[in-house]
Order: sequence, then structure tokens, then C-alpha cells
Amino acid sequence: MDTLNKEKAPEAGEVFLGISLSDGEPVHTEAKDLYLDEVFDTEEDKRDIETAKKNTMTPMDKRIITVLWLLNAAVFAFIGLFINFTGSDDAYAPIKEEARFEGEEGAASYYDGSLVFGDSITPNYAETEYPSGMIKGFEPLYSENSDTVGWIRIPDTNVDHVILQTDNHTDYDRTTFFGDYYVGGSLFMDYRNRIAKGSNTLSKNTIIYGHYLKNQRGMFSDLDKYMDVEYYKEHPVIEMSTLYSRYQWKIIGAFIAVVEEQYDNSLFYYWYDNFSDSNTLGFANEVAFRSYFVNPAIDVQPTDKFLTLSTCSHSMDIDGMVNARFVVVARLVRDGESAEVDVSAAYENPTRRMPQLWYDQNGLQNPYSQYAIWDAFA
Repeated sequence: MDTLNKEKAPEAGEVFLGISLSDGEPVHTEAKDLYLDEVFDTEEDKRDIETAKKNTMTPMDKRIITVLWLLNAAVFAFIGLFINFTGSDDAYAPIKEEARFEGEEGAASYYDGSLVFGDSITPNYAETEYPSGMIKGFEPLYSENSDTVGWIRIPDTNVDHVILQTDNHTDYDRTTFFGDYYVGGSLFMDYRNRIAKGSNTLSKNTIIYGHYLKNQRGMFSDLDKYMDVEYYKEHPVIEMSTLYSRYQWKIIGAFIAVVEEQYDNSLFYYWYDNFSDSNTLGFANEVAFRSYFVNPAIDVQPTDKFLTLSTCSHSMDIDGMVNARFVVVARLVRDGESAEVDVSAAYENPTRRMPQLWYDQNGLQNPYSQYAIWDAFA
């Protein structure tokens, strides 16, 4: 992508939307009212204010409520300490070690299963039939659990886990690598995705799902830190290796999405596993349009492939249910391309597009409600 054209300033009344990933140019639109501001100052409003004053709590009421609040806080603090010391935050924590297998020069590093899981696994090499061309370092993991398809790691974060895959999205939703129940489940690849030797065999969009554990650090609980552009600048690359190849991916965006049409009249189907090269730039632009940050130093080409990480987001809970997702999207580092990322020009995207539900909950008009919806198969 070309460097951001800073000389092209918005016209009067225009709003800056972001950078086009196809040509690196700024995109603007006419300004629209974002807030529904109304001032009420009628006689009826004044009477309501006077009534509210009469119903104001007495000092004694306030003291009673304060005591109850402190007792409530103490109970929750105890529960938090109990969870922490019983090790419920990460079922994988006891079996992780700082030991990695280094492959050929310049390759992405990944865990050597025999060192990562240590005595926790007892691979039976003699009775295991390995896929042809599988990287030797994955043998212990595959021998223990043949649902193993890879490993994902974002350096200096808590995202550092084995990836599993079956023919559905439920087997590892609440189950560990070892088959035990765990509320955080495991990281699992979309059942439609295919992996084999070489990047040309990857699906157009490889999707990995994982739980977000509120106030804990298991699975994908670190992903929402990508709401901060400074955090992105420190962690712009993902290492995701399959059984057959080691890959690195440059993050191009992170955004909030919903997965039910009733909450968004312009639903972004980011979980398509395959779409044509002609729709690649459209997909990437949708990501940038919604992203908390934009980095004009990373370009996208029609033949590129993507890695999408999807987890729950509690930012728009309805009736105690999680109806939103936090999504991080990266593109594959191309053959012969450096994995280094220039983050100096990355910036926060203040006019990012949010799901319709977000505008509704915040009493705002959606300035993008009339925009066309990206069609993966147009």
C-alpha cells in the first residue's frame, strides 16, 4: 500500500472514514449527525425535576447503601481470589514451558510438543500413523490427540496454544486438548478450513475460534487489547503454523462484530472460509472500515490469504448473553517478503463502523446504515 496521502484534506463538511487498502488513499464522506441531541425545558420537565428532588435519599439511606455495597464488593473479591488460586483461569498453564523448536533458518518458531506438555502426554509413536509431510515437532501432540492441526502464537501475549479441528464447532468448545471439561475450551479451527503442505493449499480465510474469559487470561482473552493502537504497534505479527508449514501473518485490523442479523442490518460475514480473488480487496476494506486502527504500511493484493481470530465480546451483552464478537484479521506474509512491520504510520480509527446494535445502545444514528453490504460471492 502506498504511504498515506496526507495532502488530501477533507472538504468542508466531510468526515474521514479511513484508508482504502486498494490504493492507499483517504476515504471521506459527507458529515452526518451522530448524536440525537434534544433539550427538554418545558414546564412538565421542571415539575419532574422538583419531584425528583423530593425523592432524594437521606444521609441515613446513603450510609446503609454504602455498607451494603462494601459487603457486596467483599464477596466478589473473595470469589475472585478463589478462582485465581484454584487455577481456573487457564487449564493449560501448568503444562506450558518456555521451550520452542527452531526449524530451518528464517522460519517461524513454534512449540515442540514434547517440551511444551512435558510429562503430561505419553505419545505412543509406534501405534500412531502420521500424515505424510508432517513437521516432526508436532509428532508428540498428534500422537496424543490426532485432532491437532497446528499452533498459534502472538509473541509477548497470552495467545500461545495448540489448534484443534474436528468436523464441527462443538467438540472443543468446552473441552481441553486432553478431553477434560474446561470452561475456556480450546482453540479450534473452522471445520471447513483445509490445510496441507504449502501456502497454496490454505483456505482463502483460515478462521480460529476461542473463548474470551472475562477477568482471566485463557485462550483468546488478550485479543481485545487490540482496541488500542499502541498495543497493536507492539504486537503486529501472528505466528500460526499448521502440521505441514510454518507461517507468519501481518495484522490488518481488529473490530467488533455481531453474528445475528437482528442486531445489525449490515452484517459483515467475516467467517466465510473461501471467496474469490476479485473479492479480496472488498473483504480487506471491510476489515479496515471497522477496525480500531489502520496501518497504511501494509498492503493487500487480490491473491493474499487471511487468518481470522474470533472470540466473544461483552461490549454489547443483551440480557446477560454475549451477542458480539471481537475479531482480529491478518494477511499471510508472502513468499520472499519480510515479516517486519512498519508501524510508525499506524493510527487510531475514530470513525470506525460499528454494528447497528452499538449505535442503538448509545443513542446514536448509524451514519453508514445505507452503505452496501459486502458480498463474498458477488
